[in-house]
Amino acid sequence: MIRNVKLALAAVAAVVMIQAPAIAADNQAVAAAIDQAVQKAIAEGVSPGLQVAVYKDGSPLLVKGYGSADLEMSVPVTNDSVFRIGSVTKQFTAVALLQLQEAGKLSIDDTLSKYYPNYPRGGDITIRQMLNHTSGLYNYTSQEDYMKADAMVHRSTEEYVDYFSKMKKTQDFEPGTSWMYSNTAYYILGAIVEKVEGKPLGAVFQERFFGPLGMTRTAIDDENDIVAGRVEGYAADGPGKFKNATFISMTAPGGGGAMRSTASDLARWNAALFGGKLLKPASFAAMTAPGKLKDGQNSGIAIAKLAGMGMPAVEYGFGLMTQTVDGHAKVAHGGGINGFNAQLAEYPKDRLTVAVLSNTIGKDVGAGKVADEIERIALGLPPKP
Repeated sequence: MIRNVKLALAAVAAVVMIQAPAIAADNQAVAAAIDQAVQKAIAEGVSPGLQVAVYKDGSPLLVKGYGSADLEMSVPVTNDSVFRIGSVTKQFTAVALLQLQEAGKLSIDDTLSKYYPNYPRGGDITIRQMLNHTSGLYNYTSQEDYMKADAMVHRSTEEYVDYFSKMKKTQDFEPGTSWMYSNTAYYILGAIVEKVEGKPLGAVFQERFFGPLGMTRTAIDDENDIVAGRVEGYAADGPGKFKNATFISMTAPGGGGAMRSTASDLARWNAALFGGKLLKPASFAAMTAPGKLKDGQNSGIAIAKLAGMGMPAVEYGFGLMTQTVDGHAKVAHGGGINGFNAQLAEYPKDRLTVAVLSNTIGKDVGAGKVADEIERIALGLPPKP
């Protein structure tokens, strides 16, 4: 019996020894293909610079910077270069709220009026609806000329919430009856976190996330900070047609988009989030579940109507979108802010993480197309037609 067991174990060990070099060779080939694709994107003017972190089975497949962090100073992008990540921030705000719910400090079914009693329709809107983008709160960044004027003004959190409450339009639809992306909702969610914790959102994130997870290059951004490796952002009228991005006060995005980070730090975040280190299973399930409308339908029904025919089916949870790519389950979110574009994706069943950061935004440029190509290479899928 003992001899047979030893023989069986020896056979298994031999198979593992044979497989390990083959897997390593495969990974090297995949990494080389990704590297080639990103270099091609830089050459084609998709972005001045790109920062990429691809992890497979918990280990780095490719972590690398490409192109220029500053076109005027000819500074290269490195793994430590710091980019603004826009709406990728939203999932951090969502996790903070879910952690506060786990601690009994709030409920995501609380109404907005509990925290802002005078906000229009506040008694009819819940935190859950704001997380799912089903609250109907009008998106303040959609106001005509907002980005040309008001976005440059420095305001406190409370000043911004008051500003939202006095906009000419505060509601797109009856709460819970449809879906519409709302930066207003997530800014207010960040404001609620500040109210409950009694400290600025940046301090909350530092204590709950950045510090414990070793995200040393990540913070709520402030244009007044001196940041080692801070990347310059650019607007673009098309590939290679770059110009300096318009200024935006970093008090403007709040809990909806104010963070700066690196691709490596975001990969570290995904490892913790999908590895069960940040939320209890029930909270994580709620975060990645489709939003629900009042009639019981998934909010994806409303998303599909907005997206139009031919677009892939997408559901929105709490700061995360879920979909299936050629049979592979994907959980992801993108971000765009003046001068920057970001994509962070997880393929849980494939144990694949892809983070791509770009220092440009505009027509036919940015992180999106590059991230899609990287994901397909890593998954062994053919290129998109």
